[in-house]
Amino acid sequence: MRDVTASADRRGPGAVGACAVLLLVACAGPAPNAPREHIIVPRHTTLAAVTDSLAAHGIVDSPRRFRLTARILGTVWPKLRGVDRRLRPGRYEFPVGEKWTVILNAFVTGRTDDEFVTVPEGSTIAEIAQVARRKLGQDSAAFVAVTRDPAFRARLGIPDDVKDVEGYLFPETYRVPYDAQPQQLVAQMVRQFTAVWDTAWDRLAHDSLGMTRHEVITLASIVEAEARRNSERAVIAGVYLNRLKGRRPMRLEADPTVIYALGREVRRVLLRHLKVASPYNTYLHYGLPPGPINSPGRASILAVLRPARHRYLFFVARPDGTHMFSRTAGEHVDSVAVARRLRAEAEAAREGATAPPSP
Repeated sequence: MRDVTASADRRGPGAVGACAVLLLVACAGPAPNAPREHIIVPRHTTLAAVTDSLAAHGIVDSPRRFRLTARILGTVWPKLRGVDRRLRPGRYEFPVGEKWTVILNAFVTGRTDDEFVTVPEGSTIAEIAQVARRKLGQDSAAFVAVTRDPAFRARLGIPDDVKDVEGYLFPETYRVPYDAQPQQLVAQMVRQFTAVWDTAWDRLAHDSLGMTRHEVITLASIVEAEARRNSERAVIAGVYLNRLKGRRPMRLEADPTVIYALGREVRRVLLRHLKVASPYNTYLHYGLPPGPINSPGRASILAVLRPARHRYLFFVARPDGTHMFSRTAGEHVDSVAVARRLRAEAEAAREGATAPPSP
Protein backbone atom coordinates (compact mmCIF):
# COMPACT_ATOMS: atom_id res chain seq x y z
CA MET A 1 0.00 0.00 0.00
CA ARG A 2 2.84 2.46 0.86
CA ASP A 3 4.40 1.84 -2.56
CA VAL A 4 1.13 2.65 -4.30
CA THR A 5 0.63 5.86 -2.38
CA ALA A 6 4.21 6.97 -2.87
CA SER A 7 4.02 6.28 -6.58
CA ALA A 8 0.72 8.05 -6.89
CA ASP A 9 1.90 11.02 -4.78
CA ARG A 10 4.35 12.02 -7.47
CA ARG A 11 1.41 12.38 -9.86
CA GLY A 12 -0.38 14.85 -7.61
CA PRO A 13 -3.40 14.86 -5.26
CA GLY A 14 -5.84 13.77 -7.94
CA ALA A 15 -3.82 10.67 -8.73
CA VAL A 16 -3.59 9.80 -5.04
CA GLY A 17 -7.35 9.97 -4.69
CA ALA A 18 -7.93 7.90 -7.80
CA CYS A 19 -5.52 5.18 -6.64
CA ALA A 20 -7.08 5.13 -3.17
CA VAL A 21 -10.53 4.60 -4.63
CA LEU A 22 -9.28 1.85 -6.94
CA LEU A 23 -7.52 0.03 -4.10
CA LEU A 24 -10.60 0.23 -1.88
CA VAL A 25 -12.60 -1.40 -4.69
CA ALA A 26 -9.85 -3.96 -5.35
CA CYS A 27 -9.80 -5.00 -1.69
CA ALA A 28 -13.56 -5.23 -1.23
CA GLY A 29 -14.80 -8.76 -0.71
CA PRO A 30 -17.76 -10.90 -1.80
CA ALA A 31 -20.99 -10.99 0.14
CA PRO A 32 -21.57 -13.98 2.45
CA ASN A 33 -22.92 -16.97 0.48
CA ALA A 34 -22.26 -15.19 -2.82
CA PRO A 35 -22.84 -17.48 -5.82
CA ARG A 36 -19.71 -18.88 -7.46
CA GLU A 37 -18.94 -18.65 -11.15
CA HIS A 38 -16.44 -20.31 -13.49
CA ILE A 39 -14.48 -18.54 -16.21
CA ILE A 40 -12.07 -19.92 -18.78
CA VAL A 41 -8.78 -18.13 -19.47
CA PRO A 42 -7.54 -19.36 -22.87
CA ARG A 43 -3.90 -19.42 -23.83
CA HIS A 44 -2.49 -16.16 -25.23
CA THR A 45 -5.61 -14.22 -24.25
CA THR A 46 -5.72 -10.53 -23.32
CA LEU A 47 -6.61 -8.77 -20.10
CA ALA A 48 -9.50 -7.07 -21.89
CA ALA A 49 -11.00 -10.41 -22.96
CA VAL A 50 -10.65 -11.89 -19.47
CA THR A 51 -12.19 -8.77 -17.92
CA ASP A 52 -15.18 -9.03 -20.24
CA SER A 53 -15.65 -12.64 -19.13
CA LEU A 54 -15.44 -11.65 -15.46
CA ALA A 55 -18.04 -8.95 -16.00
CA ALA A 56 -20.33 -11.24 -18.00
CA HIS A 57 -20.38 -13.65 -15.06
CA GLY A 58 -21.01 -10.84 -12.55
CA ILE A 59 -17.70 -11.40 -10.74
CA VAL A 60 -16.64 -7.77 -11.30
CA ASP A 61 -19.08 -4.91 -11.75
CA SER A 62 -16.87 -2.46 -13.64
CA PRO A 63 -14.66 -3.82 -16.44
CA ARG A 64 -13.03 -0.44 -16.98
CA ARG A 65 -12.03 0.03 -13.33
CA PHE A 66 -10.86 -3.59 -13.07
CA ARG A 67 -8.54 -3.19 -16.08
CA LEU A 68 -7.20 0.09 -14.72
CA THR A 69 -6.63 -1.47 -11.30
CA ALA A 70 -4.82 -4.44 -12.87
CA ARG A 71 -2.47 -2.13 -14.76
CA ILE A 72 -1.74 0.07 -11.75
CA LEU A 73 -1.09 -2.88 -9.43
CA GLY A 74 0.93 -4.57 -12.15
CA THR A 75 3.21 -1.53 -12.15
CA VAL A 76 3.62 -0.79 -8.44
CA TRP A 77 3.01 -4.09 -6.61
CA PRO A 78 5.91 -6.59 -7.08
CA LYS A 79 3.67 -9.57 -6.39
CA LEU A 80 1.47 -8.63 -9.37
CA ARG A 81 4.19 -7.18 -11.59
CA GLY A 82 3.03 -7.25 -15.21
CA VAL A 83 -0.19 -9.11 -14.36
CA ASP A 84 -1.84 -7.91 -17.57
CA ARG A 85 0.81 -9.89 -19.52
CA ARG A 86 1.06 -12.93 -17.19
CA LEU A 87 -2.42 -14.43 -17.32
CA ARG A 88 -2.07 -18.17 -16.81
CA PRO A 89 -4.53 -20.25 -18.81
CA GLY A 90 -7.03 -22.53 -17.10
CA ARG A 91 -10.44 -22.69 -15.52
CA TYR A 92 -10.98 -20.43 -12.50
CA GLU A 93 -13.77 -20.24 -9.93
CA PHE A 94 -14.61 -17.04 -8.06
CA PRO A 95 -17.55 -15.87 -5.96
CA VAL A 96 -19.48 -12.91 -7.35
CA GLY A 97 -17.86 -9.77 -5.96
CA GLU A 98 -14.51 -11.43 -5.18
CA LYS A 99 -11.64 -9.13 -4.18
CA TRP A 100 -9.89 -7.94 -7.30
CA THR A 101 -6.51 -8.53 -5.67
CA VAL A 102 -7.48 -12.17 -5.11
CA ILE A 103 -8.57 -12.53 -8.73
CA LEU A 104 -5.38 -11.00 -10.09
CA ASN A 105 -3.20 -13.07 -7.77
CA ALA A 106 -4.95 -16.24 -8.97
CA PHE A 107 -4.21 -15.31 -12.59
CA VAL A 108 -0.53 -14.77 -11.81
CA THR A 109 -0.01 -17.90 -9.70
CA GLY A 110 -2.19 -20.13 -11.89
CA ARG A 111 -4.40 -21.15 -8.94
CA THR A 112 -6.93 -22.74 -11.25
CA ASP A 113 -10.08 -24.66 -10.44
CA ASP A 114 -8.74 -28.08 -11.42
CA GLU A 115 -10.70 -31.33 -11.34
CA PHE A 116 -10.00 -33.97 -8.71
CA VAL A 117 -9.97 -37.41 -10.31
CA THR A 118 -10.07 -40.41 -7.96
CA VAL A 119 -8.95 -43.79 -9.26
CA PRO A 120 -9.80 -46.59 -6.79
CA GLU A 121 -7.47 -49.52 -6.17
CA GLY A 122 -8.19 -52.38 -8.52
CA SER A 123 -9.38 -50.19 -11.42
CA THR A 124 -8.72 -51.41 -14.94
CA ILE A 125 -7.70 -49.21 -17.86
CA ALA A 126 -11.23 -49.44 -19.22
CA GLU A 127 -12.68 -48.29 -15.89
CA ILE A 128 -10.17 -45.44 -15.56
CA ALA A 129 -11.09 -44.35 -19.10
CA GLN A 130 -14.72 -44.04 -17.97
CA VAL A 131 -13.66 -41.96 -14.94
CA ALA A 132 -11.72 -39.67 -17.29
CA ARG A 133 -14.78 -39.36 -19.52
CA ARG A 134 -17.10 -38.44 -16.62
CA LYS A 135 -14.74 -36.05 -14.83
CA LEU A 136 -12.80 -34.49 -17.70
CA GLY A 137 -14.94 -35.11 -20.77
CA GLN A 138 -12.15 -37.15 -22.34
CA ASP A 139 -12.89 -39.63 -25.09
CA SER A 140 -12.64 -43.05 -23.41
CA ALA A 141 -11.51 -44.79 -26.62
CA ALA A 142 -8.76 -42.19 -27.06
CA PHE A 143 -7.65 -42.76 -23.47
CA VAL A 144 -7.37 -46.53 -24.04
CA ALA A 145 -5.52 -45.95 -27.32
CA VAL A 146 -2.91 -43.81 -25.53
CA THR A 147 -2.20 -46.62 -23.04
CA ARG A 148 -1.44 -48.97 -25.95
CA ASP A 149 0.81 -46.61 -27.90
CA PRO A 150 4.31 -48.20 -27.90
CA ALA A 151 6.12 -44.91 -28.50
CA PHE A 152 4.26 -43.20 -25.66
CA ARG A 153 4.95 -46.14 -23.33
CA ALA A 154 8.64 -45.95 -24.18
CA ARG A 155 8.74 -42.25 -23.25
CA LEU A 156 7.22 -43.15 -19.88
CA GLY A 157 9.88 -45.79 -19.23
CA ILE A 158 7.54 -48.80 -19.45
CA PRO A 159 9.42 -52.01 -20.43
CA ASP A 160 9.33 -52.92 -24.13
CA ASP A 161 7.64 -56.27 -23.50
CA VAL A 162 4.69 -54.67 -21.68
CA LYS A 163 1.79 -54.34 -24.10
CA ASP A 164 0.03 -51.51 -22.27
CA VAL A 165 0.21 -49.65 -18.98
CA GLU A 166 -2.33 -51.82 -17.15
CA GLY A 167 -1.10 -51.98 -13.55
CA TYR A 168 1.15 -48.94 -13.92
CA LEU A 169 -1.63 -46.32 -13.54
CA PHE A 170 -1.31 -45.84 -9.82
CA PRO A 171 -4.63 -45.63 -7.94
CA GLU A 172 -4.75 -42.24 -6.29
CA THR A 173 -6.66 -38.94 -6.22
CA TYR A 174 -5.18 -36.60 -8.83
CA ARG A 175 -5.54 -32.88 -9.35
CA VAL A 176 -5.92 -32.48 -13.10
CA PRO A 177 -6.41 -29.39 -15.30
CA TYR A 178 -9.96 -29.25 -16.65
CA ASP A 179 -8.68 -29.42 -20.24
CA ALA A 180 -6.11 -32.20 -19.70
CA GLN A 181 -5.71 -34.61 -22.59
CA PRO A 182 -5.44 -38.42 -22.14
CA GLN A 183 -1.66 -38.29 -22.59
CA GLN A 184 -1.34 -35.89 -19.65
CA LEU A 185 -3.46 -37.99 -17.29
CA VAL A 186 -1.77 -41.27 -18.24
CA ALA A 187 1.68 -39.72 -17.82
CA GLN A 188 0.68 -38.25 -14.44
CA MET A 189 -0.50 -41.65 -13.19
CA VAL A 190 2.59 -43.50 -14.44
CA ARG A 191 4.85 -40.89 -12.82
CA GLN A 192 2.99 -41.45 -9.55
CA PHE A 193 3.58 -45.20 -9.86
CA THR A 194 7.29 -44.53 -10.36
CA ALA A 195 7.32 -42.21 -7.33
CA VAL A 196 5.59 -44.77 -5.10
CA TRP A 197 7.68 -47.75 -6.20
CA ASP A 198 10.71 -47.99 -3.93
CA THR A 199 13.74 -49.11 -5.92
CA ALA A 200 14.67 -51.34 -2.97
CA TRP A 201 11.60 -53.37 -3.84
CA ASP A 202 13.26 -54.52 -7.06
CA ARG A 203 16.05 -56.12 -5.05
CA LEU A 204 13.56 -57.58 -2.57
CA ALA A 205 11.50 -59.06 -5.42
CA HIS A 206 14.58 -60.59 -7.03
CA ASP A 207 16.28 -61.89 -3.89
CA SER A 208 13.24 -63.10 -1.93
CA LEU A 209 10.85 -64.15 -4.68
CA GLY A 210 12.89 -64.52 -7.85
CA MET A 211 10.45 -62.17 -9.56
CA THR A 212 10.69 -59.06 -11.72
CA ARG A 213 8.87 -55.83 -11.00
CA HIS A 214 6.35 -56.65 -13.74
CA GLU A 215 5.65 -60.05 -12.19
CA VAL A 216 5.16 -58.50 -8.74
CA ILE A 217 2.69 -55.96 -10.13
CA THR A 218 0.89 -58.74 -12.02
CA LEU A 219 0.45 -60.87 -8.90
CA ALA A 220 -0.43 -57.81 -6.80
CA SER A 221 -3.26 -57.01 -9.22
CA ILE A 222 -4.73 -60.49 -8.62
CA VAL A 223 -4.41 -60.03 -4.85
CA GLU A 224 -6.09 -56.63 -5.20
CA ALA A 225 -9.03 -58.21 -7.01
CA GLU A 226 -9.41 -61.00 -4.45
CA ALA A 227 -8.85 -59.27 -1.11
CA ARG A 228 -11.65 -57.51 0.73
CA ARG A 229 -9.86 -57.20 4.06
CA ASN A 230 -6.39 -55.71 4.48
CA SER A 231 -5.55 -58.41 7.02
CA GLU A 232 -5.93 -61.09 4.33
CA ARG A 233 -3.83 -59.57 1.54
CA ALA A 234 -0.54 -61.13 2.62
CA VAL A 235 -2.24 -64.49 3.26
CA ILE A 236 -3.79 -64.51 -0.23
CA ALA A 237 -0.44 -63.52 -1.74
CA GLY A 238 1.13 -66.44 0.13
CA VAL A 239 -1.43 -68.87 -1.33
CA TYR A 240 -0.64 -67.82 -4.89
CA LEU A 241 3.10 -67.93 -4.29
CA ASN A 242 2.77 -71.43 -2.83
CA ARG A 243 0.94 -72.51 -5.98
CA LEU A 244 3.45 -70.81 -8.26
CA LYS A 245 6.65 -71.87 -6.56
CA GLY A 246 5.84 -75.11 -4.80
CA ARG A 247 7.71 -78.33 -5.55
CA ARG A 248 4.81 -79.22 -7.82
CA PRO A 249 3.63 -75.92 -9.35
CA MET A 250 -0.12 -75.53 -9.67
CA ARG A 251 -2.27 -73.31 -11.84
CA LEU A 252 -3.33 -70.17 -10.02
CA GLU A 253 -7.01 -70.72 -10.91
CA ALA A 254 -7.84 -67.13 -9.99
CA ASP A 255 -11.38 -66.10 -10.90
CA PRO A 256 -10.45 -62.41 -11.43
CA THR A 257 -8.13 -63.38 -14.29
CA VAL A 258 -11.02 -65.18 -15.99
CA ILE A 259 -13.23 -62.11 -15.63
CA TYR A 260 -10.46 -59.98 -17.13
CA ALA A 261 -10.14 -62.45 -20.01
CA LEU A 262 -13.90 -62.27 -20.62
CA GLY A 263 -13.69 -58.48 -20.88
CA ARG A 264 -16.91 -57.95 -18.95
CA GLU A 265 -18.14 -58.17 -15.38
CA VAL A 266 -20.02 -61.33 -14.37
CA ARG A 267 -21.94 -61.85 -11.16
CA ARG A 268 -20.37 -65.25 -10.63
CA VAL A 269 -17.73 -67.20 -12.55
CA LEU A 270 -19.35 -70.34 -13.98
CA LEU A 271 -17.83 -73.49 -15.45
CA ARG A 272 -18.40 -72.27 -18.99
CA HIS A 273 -16.42 -69.11 -18.24
CA LEU A 274 -13.40 -71.18 -17.24
CA LYS A 275 -12.96 -72.29 -20.86
CA VAL A 276 -12.39 -68.80 -22.29
CA ALA A 277 -9.38 -68.96 -24.61
CA SER A 278 -7.00 -66.34 -23.28
CA PRO A 279 -3.46 -66.21 -21.89
CA TYR A 280 -5.06 -64.44 -18.91
CA ASN A 281 -7.15 -67.52 -18.05
CA THR A 282 -5.19 -69.01 -15.16
CA TYR A 283 -7.49 -72.04 -15.09
CA LEU A 284 -6.02 -73.08 -18.46
CA HIS A 285 -2.43 -71.83 -18.17
CA TYR A 286 0.30 -72.31 -15.59
CA GLY A 287 2.15 -69.37 -14.14
CA LEU A 288 1.25 -65.72 -14.09
CA PRO A 289 -0.84 -64.07 -16.81
CA PRO A 290 1.06 -61.85 -19.28
CA GLY A 291 0.50 -58.74 -17.19
CA PRO A 292 -1.56 -57.06 -14.48
CA ILE A 293 -5.35 -57.22 -14.61
CA ASN A 294 -5.88 -53.90 -12.80
CA SER A 295 -4.02 -51.15 -10.93
CA PRO A 296 -3.06 -52.55 -7.51
CA GLY A 297 -2.53 -50.27 -4.56
CA ARG A 298 0.51 -50.06 -2.33
CA ALA A 299 -0.96 -52.51 0.23
CA SER A 300 -1.36 -55.29 -2.35
CA ILE A 301 2.14 -54.67 -3.76
CA LEU A 302 3.64 -54.97 -0.28
CA ALA A 303 1.55 -58.10 0.38
CA VAL A 304 3.29 -59.78 -2.54
CA LEU A 305 6.73 -58.53 -1.57
CA ARG A 306 6.19 -59.60 2.05
CA PRO A 307 3.74 -62.50 1.89
CA ALA A 308 2.51 -64.47 4.87
CA ARG A 309 4.41 -67.72 5.28
CA HIS A 310 2.06 -70.70 5.51
CA ARG A 311 1.12 -73.93 3.72
CA TYR A 312 -2.26 -72.90 2.34
CA LEU A 313 -2.98 -73.74 -1.30
CA PHE A 314 -6.68 -72.91 -1.56
CA PHE A 315 -9.18 -70.31 -0.40
CA VAL A 316 -12.86 -69.57 -0.91
CA ALA A 317 -14.86 -66.47 -0.07
CA ARG A 318 -17.60 -66.20 2.50
CA PRO A 319 -20.57 -63.87 1.81
CA ASP A 320 -19.02 -61.17 4.01
CA GLY A 321 -15.88 -61.03 1.85
CA THR A 322 -13.58 -62.88 4.23
CA HIS A 323 -12.01 -66.16 3.13
CA MET A 324 -11.57 -69.70 4.37
CA PHE A 325 -8.07 -71.04 3.71
CA SER A 326 -7.17 -74.71 3.22
CA ARG A 327 -4.00 -76.75 2.82
CA THR A 328 -5.45 -79.75 0.98
CA ALA A 329 -7.97 -80.33 -1.78
CA GLY A 330 -10.17 -82.28 0.65
CA GLU A 331 -10.25 -79.39 3.13
CA HIS A 332 -11.03 -77.03 0.26
CA VAL A 333 -14.02 -79.14 -0.85
CA ASP A 334 -15.41 -78.88 2.69
CA SER A 335 -14.82 -75.10 2.74
CA VAL A 336 -16.59 -74.67 -0.61
CA ALA A 337 -19.61 -76.56 0.77
CA VAL A 338 -19.67 -74.26 3.81
CA ALA A 339 -19.34 -71.18 1.62
CA ARG A 340 -22.25 -72.31 -0.58
CA ARG A 341 -24.43 -72.90 2.47
CA LEU A 342 -23.56 -69.47 3.85
CA ARG A 343 -24.34 -67.83 0.49
CA ALA A 344 -27.69 -69.61 0.29
CA GLU A 345 -28.57 -68.49 3.81
CA ALA A 346 -27.54 -64.92 3.04
CA GLU A 347 -29.61 -64.85 -0.17
CA ALA A 348 -32.63 -66.31 1.66
CA ALA A 349 -32.29 -63.66 4.36
CA ARG A 350 -32.14 -60.88 1.72
CA GLU A 351 -35.20 -62.24 -0.07
CA GLY A 352 -37.07 -62.46 3.22
CA ALA A 353 -36.17 -58.89 4.06
CA THR A 354 -37.44 -57.58 0.73
CA ALA A 355 -40.59 -59.74 0.47
CA PRO A 356 -43.90 -57.89 1.06
CA PRO A 357 -45.64 -58.72 4.35
CA SER A 358 -48.20 -61.51 4.15
CA PRO A 359 -51.85 -60.40 4.39
